[in-house]
Amino acid sequence: MEGAIVIRTQFDHAAVCIVDGDPAVRDSLATVLDLCGVPVRLFATGREFLEALGGEPIRCVICEAELPDLSGLQVYQLFKQRHPQTRFALLLSRTDPAATAVAQRLGIETVFHKPLVHQRLTRFVTAD
Repeated sequence: MEGAIVIRTQFDHAAVCIVDGDPAVRDSLATVLDLCGVPVRLFATGREFLEALGGEPIRCVICEAELPDLSGLQVYQLFKQRHPQTRFALLLSRTDPAATAVAQRLGIETVFHKPLVHQRLTRFVTAD
């Protein structure tokens, strides 16, 4: 079916981690992904997310750039030390070409700007 989003079953057990200080944003993203059948774990701070990391599989991370405790760039750098192969997206509250350039220079593959276009989000989450 043209335009349909296909969820790859090999990732069904791996959660998407959403790190954002705004509960409304976390809930909104979780709702979209839940409708796609994607398991989600929600975190309000960078430290909460980093401390919760264990051996469970993570499909990808979507992290706000301006968290209450750490920057999204700091979270990325600490996370990638332990999980270098896991995909990571930075979520910016405003269009900021300089922040986007820094993120890409550090190796962040995707930068989203609020408000998110849900099709782009689901393509990122379901990509191999």
